[in-house]
Amino acid sequence: MDEGVFGRAAQERAIAEVEAEMARLCELLAEGMAMGVDEGREMVGGAMSEFLVEFFDLVRAEGPRPGVKSVVTLPLLVHGAETGEPGPGRPVAVLHLLWWASARYLDGLPEAAGAPSAATGGKVLTALAVGGQLPGRLIAGLPVGGPVRAALADELSRAWVDAVDGRLRRLTERASNATLASVLRGYEGGTGAPYAMAAASAARLAGADGRRTAGWRAYGRALGVLRRLADDQRDLVTGRYEDLAAGTATFPLVHLLTELPPARRREALALHASARHSASARAELAAWMLDEEIAESCAAAVAPLIDRAHGLLDMLGGDPGCVRELHRLVDGTVGRLPGLRLAVA
Repeated sequence: MDEGVFGRAAQERAIAEVEAEMARLCELLAEGMAMGVDEGREMVGGAMSEFLVEFFDLVRAEGPRPGVKSVVTLPLLVHGAETGEPGPGRPVAVLHLLWWASARYLDGLPEAAGAPSAATGGKVLTALAVGGQLPGRLIAGLPVGGPVRAALADELSRAWVDAVDGRLRRLTERASNATLASVLRGYEGGTGAPYAMAAASAARLAGADGRRTAGWRAYGRALGVLRRLADDQRDLVTGRYEDLAAGTATFPLVHLLTELPPARRREALALHASARHSASARAELAAWMLDEEIAESCAAAVAPLIDRAHGLLDMLGGDPGCVRELHRLVDGTVGRLPGLRLAVA
């Protein structure tokens, strides 16, 4: 049922429009255009076009993904909350998609030392262009006033700095000395930053003042953190155990370590060290984290983060239909998984 100015049916139409806009962008890139610079950029344009086509092929192959839907609808809903018109937020939805196309590839790179191959090195450069430079060129070409354009560029730059900070924390933090607060600090950068950028940029585009923009930035960051927590849980319940194989200090792992007595904590840390190379160690440690009692206490630790996201929306207000859908973005992220109640999306 289509409810209000931006209900389910309207969202599906808007997502289709953004996908069509991305397809047109890929066509222009393949011709060396759409970057706001001189023609004759067929090499980099073609590389970016191929990169984006591959990204969307992967997304489609994986089937429906609420996380991808939230990437597109978040800026539309924020713009709608401010003005009653979600549609003009589409440029920010495109920027947000470009960010995640880039981040998906960069996050998937192996963390082992060593020089990359020529093909990998070229794709890394292309990913950086797609997520950083192409959004900047698109912002420069938007038909908006100078102050708005500068504000959008500032949000993009802020997101990159915060995201790199979060990524560095993820790469260097060890489970033995991590805290829940330090893990969340990394999540605020790694996943919270682009969501914060999308929400704040949509508010800027809608003409919001600095106070309201800051509120939307905080909401986007909170939603991004919940998205990362959902990804943590999905990695466990699907049996992928990618975070365990990478040795990442995730929220569920650090929460488990804080709940265990010293001897069991040492045992868990030994399992975590072995998990990088042992499938059986990964499965055993995952079972510890998914234990009903541990999952329930983890849910209690996550609950204030959910309440904060809803509370920010209640404080900000705006168009009732769009605000209602923004609440649903939070609820759709945390989902109905037993114990932790985070979405397998």
